[in-house]
This record gives sequence, structure tokens and C-alpha cells, in this order.
Amino acid sequence: MVPAISASFRYRGDQSHYGHGVSLVEQRSRAGVIWSGSTTARARPWPEVPNRAALLIGGSHNPTVQLPDTPILQSWVDTLSRWGYDSVRTSPVAPIAATALSAVGFNTSQKLTLLERSHTVPVVVTQPLRSARPRFPMSRMPSPSIVEGILRIDRVAFGDEWMMDQQTFREALNATRRARIFVSHDDGKLTGFVIAGITDSYGFIQRLAVHPDFQRHGVASSLVQNSLSWIHSRGCSSTVVNTEVSNAAALSIYKRNGFVSLDYNLLVMERQLSA
Repeated sequence: MVPAISASFRYRGDQSHYGHGVSLVEQRSRAGVIWSGSTTARARPWPEVPNRAALLIGGSHNPTVQLPDTPILQSWVDTLSRWGYDSVRTSPVAPIAATALSAVGFNTSQKLTLLERSHTVPVVVTQPLRSARPRFPMSRMPSPSIVEGILRIDRVAFGDEWMMDQQTFREALNATRRARIFVSHDDGKLTGFVIAGITDSYGFIQRLAVHPDFQRHGVASSLVQNSLSWIHSRGCSSTVVNTEVSNAAALSIYKRNGFVSLDYNLLVMERQLSA
């Protein structure tokens, strides 16, 4: 299964120069963009943990990305401390970015396996599922009842530590240029969901969760197959997903559906902040 913050997995290839200084824009109460250059560092409260900052670093899943120099990274930490946070946890980052963050006191909180599936052949869908349509035209958000059901399943599947809230759910939907939600039901009850996305010619499985009562019944595979079929139908060359290295059940599902592990992992980094 995909951890909550990794829902914002967006492909970017820009390796431009980072510039100088810290840009504070869009600042709200303890949230906003703390760096804007060829990458963007954005902070907000972690779901259900208001004193922990979620640090979302654009493009940091790219294995060749270079984060700004150590003094600039330290200024990120200082900004979050001034905003009143007592800890910070990042979005998933590649090893080079993780090494840069470790220089300013970050440690590994979670290790993720990154997998990719090539779309050279069509996807076989054993159980077609309906997608959750947006509530309004030009909106990606489904009806409030569907959102409530999705977040309820997400919470029981991932627990309080990694669950999505309304904001992270919106971020997962908006992390790619196109998005689609597929849902599964049993006797009218929502049992699972997947958020799939497309940017350029790349597909992404942003989030996958099945209610524990319906796990190991083929629901997750069906959700993955439907999302892959939609991505394939849009002409994408490959689909990427990540999951915790210790999640044997999720790894098995992805590999049965044609995914192979890439040669590097992603890391969620965390550190305590000074009062």
C-alpha cells in the first residue's frame, strides 16, 4: 500500500540551478512555500498531528535531483521552528536528497520500494470497476459521501500515523495532470479505492487502500488492474508506484500485475525541531 504523503509523487525532470535565499510566499497559519526555485519546498501540518510539519519537496523522488546547499536546508528547518512546529517529516525523497537532508539532522523514518510497470501490452482486467466521478464539472473531487468513505477506509488501512485527511486527499488528486479514482463495493458498501494519475506519458498509482475486512480477496488486484487499464488507454509508456519495503502483501500484488522494482528506494525523512 502507498503511504499517505507519497500520494504527491509527481514526475519532474528539471535540474536547473537553485538560486539563492529563501522565498516565503503563500504563507498562511504555519503553512506555505518556504523555498521557490527549480524545486519547491512547501510546508503544512501533518494530518491529525498539528505540531508536526509535513515538508513536501517537489521533484525530490528523482534519483539525480540536487537539493540546495546545506545553509539553505538549515534555513528551512529554522523557518519551521519559527512557525511553532516541534518536528518535521518529508515527502518521499531519493537517496541523494536524503543524504543532503541528513546533513541538517534528518533521519530515515520510512523506507519505500519504488516499482515500475511498462505498458508494452494491454492490461487484463478480471473485474471491471466504476470510477468515482467528480461531483461538479471541472472538479476532481467526488461527492462528500464518497470522500468520507475513502478517508474512512484509508484510516483503518494505514492507521493514524500515515492516514490521509481532506487536504492530503486533494493533494493526491492534484499531484498529476489527470486523475481518476476507482472504487470497489460489496453489497453496496465501499471496500477499497485507488487514486491513479497521469502526467505527460507517465502513469502513477498515488494511493491504494482496502478495508481490512476485504483484504486478500482480490480487491486490491482488481483496483490496480482497473487503474493500469485506464493509464494504458491514455497512451502512457509506464506506471510507477511505491510501497513500504516491509509490505510483502502490496509488493506481491504489484509484482503479479507486472511491476518490477527499480534500483533505488525512496526515503521519508524526519527530525525533531528546537523549541
